[in-house]
Amino acid sequence: MIKIAPFLEDYELILLDMDGVITSEQRYWDAAALSVYELLNDRTGMNAQYLTENVEAIRRKMFCDDKTISVLKERGVNSNWDLTYIVLAVAMMLGTTDDFELVYDYIVDKDLNALEMYEFLGEHSPAGLRGGDLYNEGVKCFQGWYLGDEMFTEITGEAPKLRGKKGLMAGEIPILPIEQMQEVIKTLYDAGKTIGIGTGRVFYEILEPLKNWGLIQYFDDKRCITYSDVQTAEKSLGNVTLTKPHPYMFLKGMLGCDYSDEKIVAGDYDKGLISKTLVVGDAGADILAAKAVDMPFAAVLTGVSGEAARGYFEQQQADYIFSSIADFVVEA
Repeated sequence: MIKIAPFLEDYELILLDMDGVITSEQRYWDAAALSVYELLNDRTGMNAQYLTENVEAIRRKMFCDDKTISVLKERGVNSNWDLTYIVLAVAMMLGTTDDFELVYDYIVDKDLNALEMYEFLGEHSPAGLRGGDLYNEGVKCFQGWYLGDEMFTEITGEAPKLRGKKGLMAGEIPILPIEQMQEVIKTLYDAGKTIGIGTGRVFYEILEPLKNWGLIQYFDDKRCITYSDVQTAEKSLGNVTLTKPHPYMFLKGMLGCDYSDEKIVAGDYDKGLISKTLVVGDAGADILAAKAVDMPFAAVLTGVSGEAARGYFEQQQADYIFSSIADFVVEA
């Protein structure tokens, strides 16, 4: 028999990031790499099946053995759409379609956090603004690779510009074996903890894996905040960026999806709820967002950098650091 770890007794609400905490990001990174490749090269003669079969080599090249992913996540880049945009934008600015070590070195040398990077590239790169035309084309390209032709067309009403994509979403896997993941989440639920989500994924991309893995019933749907909510709030409020590392997503999860976005941005909410809420994440965007409003934060070392991220989270003063959310339960 297992029970929740003692440290969790202090918290009523647990807000989990998805990628790197519950879901593996491998298929997302694959989709980002294929999107950069497609957008930087002539689609004429491209074969989607061939590219999918060779995605491992393509990703190694596009992201320099995932070094680029690691550094951008440490800088607070949360969405894989944004990962696609930044690598594409820097490559265009440098005039390269092949030298991605050059892209990596440029990003490292610039030493900008996520929000600073978006602003800089909007001013200097031919890719234009985050949220602009090429950014949106990158989003559609990414969704085409991730969803596959059929689902992409069903959701967007458009046909992908490069056809023949089967959909990487079918290969989604959880961070822990499914039975262990179910045991952990159910134990938290049975202990009376409210469980929510704060993720850079859009809503339908969290729904499928949580349903498929038998987890959906343990999550409070009013506490599951996705990039879809961020997009709605940004459109409503105008001229504001609310994606992580902004704390909006975790505050919205803490307060519930019916709570006013205007009040959240204005800081008009019960601050007493913060100490009762634990944020769990694997990346810089997660801890920066949580610490912006002094939310307790548990880092898990199941992200792209693995155990090597421990020093980063120690430097950022994470309240807890664990190997994975498997450490949230113990033998009774």
